[in-house]
Amino acid sequence: MAIIKIKKMNIQNLRNVRHGEIKLAVNFETFFQATVVGLYGQNGSGKTTIVDAFGILKTLLSGWFTEGKLPSQEKRLILAGEHTASIHVEFLVENQYGTFFVDYYVELQEDQHRLYTTLERLSYRENAKGKRSKVLFAAKEKDVQIRKLRLTDLSEQARIQLLVIQQIARKRYTSFLFHKDLKPLLQERLSEQEMELMQNIAVDFSRDLHVVNNHNIAPLFEERIMPFSIHLEKTRGLIPYDLNGPAILPEDAFYALCEVIEQSNRVLTAIIPGLTIKINVITKQMMDNGEPGIRFEFLSQRGERELPLRTESEGILKIISVLSVLIAVYNNPNACVVIDELDSGVFEYLLGELLTVIDEGGKGQLIFTSHNLRVLEVLAIKNLWFTTTNEHHRYIQLKGIKEVNNARDVYLRAIQLGGQDEEVYKETKTFKIKRAFRKAGVQHD
Repeated sequence: MAIIKIKKMNIQNLRNVRHGEIKLAVNFETFFQATVVGLYGQNGSGKTTIVDAFGILKTLLSGWFTEGKLPSQEKRLILAGEHTASIHVEFLVENQYGTFFVDYYVELQEDQHRLYTTLERLSYRENAKGKRSKVLFAAKEKDVQIRKLRLTDLSEQARIQLLVIQQIARKRYTSFLFHKDLKPLLQERLSEQEMELMQNIAVDFSRDLHVVNNHNIAPLFEERIMPFSIHLEKTRGLIPYDLNGPAILPEDAFYALCEVIEQSNRVLTAIIPGLTIKINVITKQMMDNGEPGIRFEFLSQRGERELPLRTESEGILKIISVLSVLIAVYNNPNACVVIDELDSGVFEYLLGELLTVIDEGGKGQLIFTSHNLRVLEVLAIKNLWFTTTNEHHRYIQLKGIKEVNNARDVYLRAIQLGGQDEEVYKETKTFKIKRAFRKAGVQHD
């Protein structure tokens, strides 16, 4: 079994981040230990940009399975005034051939519709002294490299195939490198070890990467649609459940949700004593598309009392919706879960307990943004990143902290007094806020 971990992510010109980089405290000696990383900072300072970058990465890597399109232009993901954004990710990989550093670099532009790739490169280096980095695949417009072979070194048939696939990827706003039609061409020209590394990134890692983005999830909750993030042996992804009343789902989606509920109930009663979720099947019926479906509803059960799941608080619904992927982080060393605003609606003491349990006993990677400072009291400083007011250097780790220090106190001191390499908070004045409130309340004839 291969193990793949994120070691580093570097982003340029994405949203409000001109340059930013986070590094995770993981190495080949700590491969089976959890990495729990929290991102903190002022509103609008670049926390969610990291989540967006992981979302783009997930879309690009998934090309061997699905043809997911890159985000639409209306999201304005490229920094204003810039033409190109880039994401650079370093992976650590352990497989049957040994241990490796794998690098994926992508440049992105946008047309009137969506983001599209203008440059992609995948390279690797064996984890041994003196080994050099080798390019597996690199592509920009009408220039393709497979290992040391350039486009001019290939047969006319291979050249045409490559350029056609590149054009298809461009028109459909997908990755060229991870396009399913490219796989046979790569298999002919890469070694078994190199194809295994491709498989590790495009299949093993992308399948176990879950991105819970608040931009996508919050509107669903507002419409009373509860999105279950699913990580089961045979099922990955997102299944929506309508909180407004009895829901109807295709049979396979329903049975996947049943498995998630059974899995989640084992943990739920420990997190929220006395609470379990019960499945109330109402009837089987044909769906509008002619497929067999099941009409059902979820009930929250506390002792003898049963109520529709929608009666639970926002915080409890948020926990239930991501519990499957949090269980995966605890048990699966390959699981990489990225959650925007994990603390939303969650009682701060419970949040601290959950993160402590995963940090101390888990195996996968959990990266999250939060506003709740309780987390700063339970996570090691090496696992905490803070946004700055400098768009050229968006993410830093606090300096001047010993293991016995409370990161929360040091962070609050940095907000008030500075003392770090970068400013972490754009100063606000309470008297200015008071005056603004007062002026806003003055009635004009």
